[in-house]
Amino acid sequence: MMSRKMMQTYIGSYWYHFSDQMPILHKPTFSPDNTPNLLLIAMMAIGASLLDNTYAEDVTQAGAELSNFLAWHLRWEIFSDQQFRPPAKLWVFQALLLLEVYEKMYSTRALHERAHIHHATTITLMRRGSSLIGRSALDSPPTAREQGHNNSRQSSTSGANTPDEWWNHWITNEATRRAAFAAFVIDSTHATMFGHSTVMVAHEMRLPLPCDEAMWNATSSAEVGRLESTLQANGVKPISFLEGLKRTLNAQTVRTNSFGRTILMAGLLSVSWHMHQRDLQVNSLGVSQALGGRDKWRGSLTRAFDLWKRDFDMSLLQQSESMTGPYAYTVKENNVVFQSRTVLHHLAHMAMHVDVVDCQIFARAKRLLGRTIGSQDLNSAQKRMKDAWAPTARARDATFYAIKFLCTVLLPKEHTSVSRGYDHPQPDPPFDYSARDDILLNRPWVMYFAALIVWCYGYALEGPTDAPVSSENSMDDQVRDMRAYLRRFGSVDNPEELKKLTGLNGCSGMLMVLKSVFEKTRWQLLHEAALLLTNCINLLGGPTTAPSREL
Repeated sequence: MMSRKMMQTYIGSYWYHFSDQMPILHKPTFSPDNTPNLLLIAMMAIGASLLDNTYAEDVTQAGAELSNFLAWHLRWEIFSDQQFRPPAKLWVFQALLLLEVYEKMYSTRALHERAHIHHATTITLMRRGSSLIGRSALDSPPTAREQGHNNSRQSSTSGANTPDEWWNHWITNEATRRAAFAAFVIDSTHATMFGHSTVMVAHEMRLPLPCDEAMWNATSSAEVGRLESTLQANGVKPISFLEGLKRTLNAQTVRTNSFGRTILMAGLLSVSWHMHQRDLQVNSLGVSQALGGRDKWRGSLTRAFDLWKRDFDMSLLQQSESMTGPYAYTVKENNVVFQSRTVLHHLAHMAMHVDVVDCQIFARAKRLLGRTIGSQDLNSAQKRMKDAWAPTARARDATFYAIKFLCTVLLPKEHTSVSRGYDHPQPDPPFDYSARDDILLNRPWVMYFAALIVWCYGYALEGPTDAPVSSENSMDDQVRDMRAYLRRFGSVDNPEELKKLTGLNGCSGMLMVLKSVFEKTRWQLLHEAALLLTNCINLLGGPTTAPSREL
């Protein structure tokens, strides 16, 4: 598994499956021989965990085990490196960010928790330098230790080792900004998805949004210069993150690339998280009326989520028509971008109206965020979910977007065949979604969150179902039940229509399908998610099995 050929395979897998989703490394100048070993290992850990189904199952399983082994030792090696101190080198940030994504999204419970604990370490290291205001370590005077260690390989900050010093500097500055934004995206999306606390705030990101992807992918400084001139001639100017966020909140168009749009959504999620915290604080002090209610900011942000998606969709449509010019996407990137924006848009709406931690407690999770859930926690969560949430418009909004999202992944695209002038629905194709082979970073977990919301809403309002799907039914029967359920409730046009419908607690077939899908993944948190879905199935009236473990 560690032959030269396999290491090249892991790095190739990183570029093919992962890089478009978090484009922080500069591929045109990437050279393994000139990249610090610890950064290479972080890349290989992600690449080995993302080997697709063209490889035999024993190879992909061995790749996952190798990734866990590499990650387990890598963090301490980075912490021990002489360049892990402020102002830290760019490669240190890049390696820490890739490692954190691997630990949180692909590995074991122990590594996930370790990454959560050390997330703030990475942010503090950035703040002790100038990464968050747009300057790289190259802009800082050399330290005494650097003057005494003139090692060109290890002093490389970005992997940019070209003869052109101007281009090296340009790449390093852009890569530094992208690393800072990647940290911000991780901070806000993981707080939203997992119930973690954020460490960063939007207003500290005093940086321009990432450059046009064509400039980032340029193969020479001359090409960068030509592209920059073309952009300026077309009236395209760099825009700061804060200006882009303000425009998004004010329903104005923002010209940026897919990573820039992901960053803007991270900004909206961050603002939403901090406003939720403000509400919790003023409510606990009993001064919510004096300081203003929550309805106004909720409405502004939910509109911004939809405007963000509309702006994103317009840019995708324009690029599909031309596929050239500023902020164009490649065909493969276009597919990743399109699906990722669907995930983020639905996640934002769901998380605005319900807390993932409350959903998990209501589903009888035994441990959350390292803490045992006691009977008092459960009673409080039940009261919040049944009395304060389920009967409200907030619950209908969350459930509406959860069902719509599940439909995008779990239902086949509807199609008909025309024969003799009549439309004839074709039989459904076999169910083929695999969370194990899903390369999109957040989609499997957001599916789990969505399924929990649907279950919470149905169970809180209607209790156990009269006709649960038996676990002894075949997978095909469970899939048929799931598709019928999603087609029925996914056909509603707005959240308020859910108020008139009953039977939302008839989701056991869907939960069984997702449980089976999650059990086959290599990510331990999805195995735990499958156990919690078993609790949900049992509460709906299914067979009794073991209780869930820690989440």
